[in-house]
Amino acid sequence: MSNYNVLENINWLVAAISTSGLVGWFLGRRRSNAETKGVEIDNEEKEVTADLNNMERLTNRLNELIVALDNQMAENIKLKQELHALRVALEHERMLYQELIKKYENNRNNELSATTSA
Repeated sequence: MSNYNVLENINWLVAAISTSGLVGWFLGRRRSNAETKGVEIDNEEKEVTADLNNMERLTNRLNELIVALDNQMAENIKLKQELHALRVALEHERMLYQELIKKYENNRNNELSATTSA
């Protein structure tokens, strides 16, 4: 009977060790999974923060480029107005030049007529 008690005690001991090992493994696995999830969440949070910083930087750069484009467009309009004014002035000068040429030719023709008739 003593052998039977020893075997029964060994069986209980093996069962207790197995059960505690199984419970320990299960709880350890849950803890490990929770830690892994925590690390994944931290990594995703860092990625989101980095993406937000990049978007903010790009938005600021885009706003700078929009302001620069607006300035260039304003300068372009100003230059077009100056070009138009210069074209108008050139046309005016061309007309004056044509009038002067006509006057010169008329005076020359009059002088030639006066010398041939005299």
